[in-house]
Amino acid sequence: MSSGEKFYFKPAAGEHIETTVNLTPDSSAAISGTVFSGKGTRVSGALVLLFRTGEEKKLIDRQFTDDEGHFFFGPIEGDVMYQIKIYKNHVKIRELEIVAE
Repeated sequence: MSSGEKFYFKPAAGEHIETTVNLTPDSSAAISGTVFSGKGTRVSGALVLLFRTGEEKKLIDRQFTDDEGHFFFGPIEGDVMYQIKIYKNHVKIRELEIVAE
């Protein structure tokens, strides 16, 4: 079980459950963010592309921002260079290079 996982249980009436959970180190990373317009309003429905960079740029994942302009990618590898490109209405809004630590 990695440190980000969860488990479910359903105790019976009058039952006492005792458990021990051992979390193992998790080397994965994640990135989340919010897209804003130049006027400071949140942008919903923007296309956010995540690329792994290096010798060869490779598209890893794509998401659309939610109603609040939020996006999330994960899990992703740590210690790898990534690039994010954001588009809205076929117009590139911004590029951002990320180094996961």
